[in-house]
Amino acid sequence: MTAPYDARQIANWFVTRARKDDRTLYMTTLLKLCFIAHGWHLEIHETPLFENRVEAWEYGPVILDVLDAFESQNSNVTKTVRSLGSNNQIDPAVENLLDQVYRKYGYLSSEQLTSYTNPVGGPSDLAIKVGGVYSKIPPELIRQDYVLKRYRSKEQTKNA
Repeated sequence: MTAPYDARQIANWFVTRARKDDRTLYMTTLLKLCFIAHGWHLEIHETPLFENRVEAWEYGPVILDVLDAFESQNSNVTKTVRSLGSNNQIDPAVENLLDQVYRKYGYLSSEQLTSYTNPVGGPSDLAIKVGGVYSKIPPELIRQDYVLKRYRSKEQTKNA
């Protein structure tokens, strides 16, 4: 598996996928989908999906490179952008992960995505408590959160 990728390449994948469904992604949705894919990749493979800086903002994690690259499109993202990894093909296993993330989280509202990616005690919350707003969220903190998410999901399934 080729990794890590450039976060803009991952964002481009989500924009292209949404277009196949005749959808436009909101900037918030795009940022959250990239973060969620990164989190699950860390949980599954124990390696980052991308090495771009993830910052703790008031309403959750933000990948600044993605925000900067797409912000000229305002809140509705419809076009892909140039990425540093655009010459690298995305591995089929990673594409499968991205597709699962898109299908499970891609139709949630911005509020639901923010709630999912910015829980009290989550990586963004903890990073802000230690380093303040705009501080870097360490990948290990993200991975630990997604390990906990998987555990809680298994417990809910077992108790249902």
